[in-house]
Amino acid sequence: MAKTKKNILVTGCSTGGLGFALAKAFRDQGFHVLATVRNAHKAGALAAEKDVEVLTLDVTSAESIASCLAQVRSATGGKLDILVNNAGAAIFGPLVHASIEEGKAAYDVNVWGPLAVSQAFAPLLIDSKGVILNISSIAGAVPLAWQGLYNSSKAAMTFISETLKMELAPLGVRVVTAMVGAIGTQLYDNHEASLPPGSYYKPIEETIKKQSRGEMQEPFNEPVDVTARSLVKDTLSGRRGQIWRGGEAGRASILSWLMPTALRERILHAERGLYQLKYEK
Repeated sequence: MAKTKKNILVTGCSTGGLGFALAKAFRDQGFHVLATVRNAHKAGALAAEKDVEVLTLDVTSAESIASCLAQVRSATGGKLDILVNNAGAAIFGPLVHASIEEGKAAYDVNVWGPLAVSQAFAPLLIDSKGVILNISSIAGAVPLAWQGLYNSSKAAMTFISETLKMELAPLGVRVVTAMVGAIGTQLYDNHEASLPPGSYYKPIEETIKKQSRGEMQEPFNEPVDVTARSLVKDTLSGRRGQIWRGGEAGRASILSWLMPTALRERILHAERGLYQLKYEK
């Protein structure tokens, strides 16, 4: 089966996430899918899907990446047509209280992980004249308060992806950067921000917590399966560079390019507590 179908590797395929939905959507388009998770149990029902193989992969571990590469070579005869860098980590809260160590851990997953995986699988993709689909976020283009570390990691990932687009084009590899907006996944689960005693932001703590729980994004959420199918269609249609999908992605694209910064910030932060916060000694 792996010999007659094109092969795709998708990272971060835990149940309920975009990777899970992408794995099924690419499978539905006739691909042999290699779906990776850090913990095999998190793949859930994906393990029973036809034409889907579940592999373990920790994108922050060189040893894990090397092991996964060896398994892919064995399973596909050394052929890979598409790589989807989807694995990601969330981190929220005001920057003045941010844990640098937790921030580094998020960067390991969101920035260095996709680059390391791309480096490892590049020879296979160059041989096949394949595609890399990097799942970034509108957060990497539109700064939002209370998620500075997450935003900056996605901004770094976006620039890495767009640079890979240029550098791999002469080698025959097409790179797509998905700027994903609000979608119905588990991104915000177990990430409620907490403020230390005496925080300058205590008067708006509940607003910050509400944002970190994903409640502000819920009205804009697009079903994850819808976003996945759109991204698959975009990828297979030959698109390259940035594509904006999910929730308010279209609106964010317009705001990021056409609207003056001050006005854009005012609109996006009207309900994030910034303009209600008053500090007095």
